[in-house]
Amino acid sequence: MIRYLLALICVCGLQNAWADMTLTVLDQNGLPVTDAVITLAGSKVETPNTVAVMDQIDESFVPRVLVVQKGQYVSFPNSDDIRHHVYSFSKPKTFEIKLYKGSEIPPILFDKPGLVVLGCNIHDDMIGYIIVADNVFSVMTDQDGKVTLPAKQGDTVSIWSERLIEGINTVEQANINSDVEQTVRLDLIPPIETMDHNMHKGFGKKKWSK
Repeated sequence: MIRYLLALICVCGLQNAWADMTLTVLDQNGLPVTDAVITLAGSKVETPNTVAVMDQIDESFVPRVLVVQKGQYVSFPNSDDIRHHVYSFSKPKTFEIKLYKGSEIPPILFDKPGLVVLGCNIHDDMIGYIIVADNVFSVMTDQDGKVTLPAKQGDTVSIWSERLIEGINTVEQANINSDVEQTVRLDLIPPIETMDHNMHKGFGKKKWSK
């Protein structure tokens, strides 16, 4: 009987520890912030066996923001009828895929955590981001600006968005004050579709990469 009670306490404790709460990210106008990356402090990396995909469609990186785990491979197919020249000068991963079409390019290993900014030497408007996480609980907000995380009161999360005023290398910190739901408001530059893409090339004071 005692063993049964101890086992029950352990199971209940684990369930409470991993219960998901909902975090909503809004901008200063109360509008949802999509494609923001939320990272819960304290969890470990879990590298999946799957290859992530950063496609190129209609002269755009798709998805524009991709979250992968440290040690994960990323494939860069070109689904356009024209050739692209993909590159990154970012510290966590510097690479170059010269003019190509199709999906014959081997996947690339991303083994260092941080922000990797992608560009195309042929199309200056093509910008993409890969967040290489060393934390399994790094997730991206949906169209409603929401994520679910196994967070509880007292935890801390980091928030990244390409719209952060101090630049794309900036991260914001937020303290979790609820086990159920919480809203965080950020002062951001305008949404991507309403602004000059050059505004996304700034450099903040706080570095994401280690």
